[in-house]
Amino acid sequence: MDNRSNTPDRAHPDVVVVAEHIDGDRTVIAVDVEHHGDHERIVIEIVDIEECGRDNRLPPLAHSYRVKIDHEHHVIRKRFVTGRELLVIAGKAPPEHYEIEKRMHGGHYVAVELDQSVDLGERGIEVFETFPLDETEG
Repeated sequence: MDNRSNTPDRAHPDVVVVAEHIDGDRTVIAVDVEHHGDHERIVIEIVDIEECGRDNRLPPLAHSYRVKIDHEHHVIRKRFVTGRELLVIAGKAPPEHYEIEKRMHGGHYVAVELDQSVDLGERGIEVFETFPLDETEG
């Protein structure tokens, strides 16, 4: 045991385990410390962008992003994703028959085009919502 954090010894010297206590339960959050020359960068394993968006906080750099699309949570293992990819993740097929919007902090919506890249590390994204296109649209 590491006496400083009361967590098991780290398997790798560049991985830090952060422990916090919530209602008596222990939650362990793994983060990586990446070394870049003379500075370090902390990368969290997974971040909930809805939580950050509601608080209008910039999501921290993460290996995975937890997003809500149409009331369902999905974990995406990359920071940049297209509108098409979001629709496929949400099970909307074919994606050309749907539109997707991101709801931002403050309640306004921004349309996302199928081939438009979305930065899940952008400040203010709360959720994504999909809508079927009418027969005359698209």
